[in-house]
Amino acid sequence: MGVVDNVIHLFAPLTANCRDFNGLWENTRVHAVEAVARRWEGEWVSAATGHRGRLRCVVEPQSEATWKMWFRGEYAGVFRACYSTDFAVVLGGDRWTFNGGSNLGPLAGGAYTYAGSATLEKLTCEYRSAKDHGEFRLRKLNS
Repeated sequence: MGVVDNVIHLFAPLTANCRDFNGLWENTRVHAVEAVARRWEGEWVSAATGHRGRLRCVVEPQSEATWKMWFRGEYAGVFRACYSTDFAVVLGGDRWTFNGGSNLGPLAGGAYTYAGSATLEKLTCEYRSAKDHGEFRLRKLNS
């Protein structure tokens, strides 16, 4: 990612509305029934640039085969981006595998694809776009 791309990326949080995520984050703590439908917290790490930041996620199963994941990522401790993505999910033993994609717009890097897996305690997901790739590393919160 070049200098211009990094500067453009800094403006992405200006278009992100995190109010929906914040409300969902609070309500999930109280109302989660399904084992995986909980709050997750950890970090995103860019393999392309070495950048990293805090990452929160709410997993909301839509069916046995579909999850909606709501993300709130931070960059440089100041900037935030919030978005949701639908994932196709398959349960195999004690592990779910999932994949999906979303277009976060030109300011946030464009189209992304995701592939990952989750247990009841740990969720990892690789992400890839035209200008970045890396990993989400999350652990389930118990409260």
